[in-house]
Amino acid sequence: MVRWAKTNRPKKFGGLGILDLELFSRALRLRWLWLEWTEQDRPWVGMEVPCDSVDRQLFRASTVCVVGDGRKASFWKSSWLDGTLMDIALGLFKLAWRKNRKVREEL
Repeated sequence: MVRWAKTNRPKKFGGLGILDLELFSRALRLRWLWLEWTEQDRPWVGMEVPCDSVDRQLFRASTVCVVGDGRKASFWKSSWLDGTLMDIALGLFKLAWRKNRKVREEL
């Protein structure tokens, strides 16, 4: 019998090198969000990516957006302030009609 945490360690640290599939799948889903943001020419951009709300919250918390001309940054969902406007003013976000607009369009 071996503890599961020990089997997940790399072989050079005494483990079996088995991936933690939950963490690995989360990393792959966050990569989808990153590629959706950085490479707009991918054929699947614009379609629904297989990410849940926890993935999106983690992505928003771990990235910082530089607005530039405001064509790519989402007004509500990008962290172009000290967090996302959706997280800062949740009540106002619920009342907003146009939730998918870019910073340039709103300002």
